Amino acid sequence: MRDVFLLILISSLFTGLVMMLLLAYDIRLGKHLSPKRRTAVASFTLFLQPVILAVAALIPMPAVSDFSNEATSTGTVAGSFVTEITISGTASAVYDGATAASTGFSLPDFGIVLGTLTLFWLAGIAVTALYKMVSYLRFVHNLKKSLTKYDCEAEVPVFTSSHAQSPFLMGFFRSKIILPEKPMDREELKLAIHHELIHHRRHDIQKKFFAELLKCINWFNPAFYVFANKFSELSELAVDEILSSDLDHTQKKAYGGLLLKFASVGAGSVFCSELSRAASNLAARLEVIMQESRNKITRKEKIALAVLAVCVVAVVGLSIGICAAAMPEQTGSEQKVIEIDESKTIETVGIEQEPVDTYILLPDVGEKLDEDSVTGDIPTRGMYLMNLTKDKDGNMTFGGIAITNGMVLVISDDCGIEISPENEVSIHLTPNFSMDYSNTDGNGEHIGVGYILNGEAVELFNGFIQEEGVRVSFTVEEAGEYQLYVANYSAGMQNFESIEVEID
Repeated sequence: MRDVFLLILISSLFTGLVMMLLLAYDIRLGKHLSPKRRTAVASFTLFLQPVILAVAALIPMPAVSDFSNEATSTGTVAGSFVTEITISGTASAVYDGATAASTGFSLPDFGIVLGTLTLFWLAGIAVTALYKMVSYLRFVHNLKKSLTKYDCEAEVPVFTSSHAQSPFLMGFFRSKIILPEKPMDREELKLAIHHELIHHRRHDIQKKFFAELLKCINWFNPAFYVFANKFSELSELAVDEILSSDLDHTQKKAYGGLLLKFASVGAGSVFCSELSRAASNLAARLEVIMQESRNKITRKEKIALAVLAVCVVAVVGLSIGICAAAMPEQTGSEQKVIEIDESKTIETVGIEQEPVDTYILLPDVGEKLDEDSVTGDIPTRGMYLMNLTKDKDGNMTFGGIAITNGMVLVISDDCGIEISPENEVSIHLTPNFSMDYSNTDGNGEHIGVGYILNGEAVELFNGFIQEEGVRVSFTVEEAGEYQLYVANYSAGMQNFESIEVEID
């Protein structure tokens, strides 16, 4: 959900910028472009945010790291080990012990802050939507008390109501025209019904519902409130233009008088389309009604319009690019950063997951280790010790273990595994990719394998494990008590069918 909020925030800021650009320029456009064209531009802008998110979701973004290597790779000397790494099948990058999992800047953890903002955003949506819903339902409830069917032929049902103060259109799925009980002559009645029918044909009610939905989702962005009001004004101007185009001068005067008659008495809902909600834009509406022809756009104005178009395209393109980069790889995931040390981080994508049936989570069977007890290139905050008993040959085999993102399985025997010089040690890992979250991109699961000696971790292998598994073999040069480890550097949980440790 935090990823969703982040995408909404980015797209909201850029969409709001486009809205402000168009609103600022509308002062000039209003004099030279017809209301229908201005309304068409506004309608496109109204749907701009979902378009940005949809296009961003379709743009393929390159992976953070895309490595490939041969099926077999031989490592180099790392610490006191000579490592030989053998990978079955096609695998990904293999590094020696001196190579970090990923390098880059150490980023601060904004998880708590982002999570808090996400909850605040969701609470704002709930409060805003609830307020609008209750207001609309109350309006409908009061209206139904006095509804009376009006007998006339029209595309949609026509009713009268004492609660209505001005003619208006309402209803998302089943539109209906509501007329006030205020007396109107035959010509005024015909114009009022015609006006609302044009709204119905242009689907203005549905667009208003969508505008209110956007206001709920982007309640923190004032640009959406301003633009929704402007869209409502432009819708009325467009209907005035369409209706008046078929009227003669006398009928236009009658239509203008009808607007004046119901100005400033509107008591409808934001989800309705009233004939004359407010008197603030009456001058512009009367000008549209009485105007015979449109002035032509000058050359300077065409240049200014072209510059505006370029700016809008640039802003939208930048918004799509940023949203595409921020788009999570999996639905419902959230960005996390696993800290390797103060200078190295691995950026991953974490999701809610359950282990394979009969598998046990590492924290349930392992002993949590103090993060200060080990230094090196492993996420020390999630180390769990597994004390295992060796067989008569000194080998250890176990399986059915699930390791979550950022955790480290430390393999030991009491305090450590006593290994003598010239002993060869092999760690064979076999994953279980049966769960849907496993190997989603086909690159395998990102792991690290190494050893801990005297409290210092040395990484031997850092790469991707495929379905066939991976075997890491090395020869000990210095005697001591060693602890072997397997670190989960992937985006989520890893299930291991078996982990075998052989000591020769």
